[in-house]
Amino acid sequence: MGYKSDVQATQASGTGSVVSPAVRLRGISISNNTASPGTLTLTNGNGGTVLLTINVPAGDIYTLNLPEDGIPFGAGIHCSVFTSLTGFTVFTDKYNAPGLTTTNG
Repeated sequence: MGYKSDVQATQASGTGSVVSPAVRLRGISISNNTASPGTLTLTNGNGGTVLLTINVPAGDIYTLNLPEDGIPFGAGIHCSVFTSLTGFTVFTDKYNAPGLTTTNG
């Protein structure tokens, strides 16, 4: 069984840059342990086109595995809306970034 590509997990818990270089989003897991429904919106870079918006029910964890080649974020992944959520993890193609070493990526 072959693998298409290596995957990297990146956690975030608010708005702002999530992954700076151009990447493909392969999956996402979002945690909402609040009493209100939450919303997460990801854009193609800061101020770019909205490529994904997910609503998460109160007190739930939502995981989405994207089919085929995922969603390309040519300008990086930026979180523009993070409302009533605890945190999220994006699963992307592996990329080079500050802090990566030979033991973790």
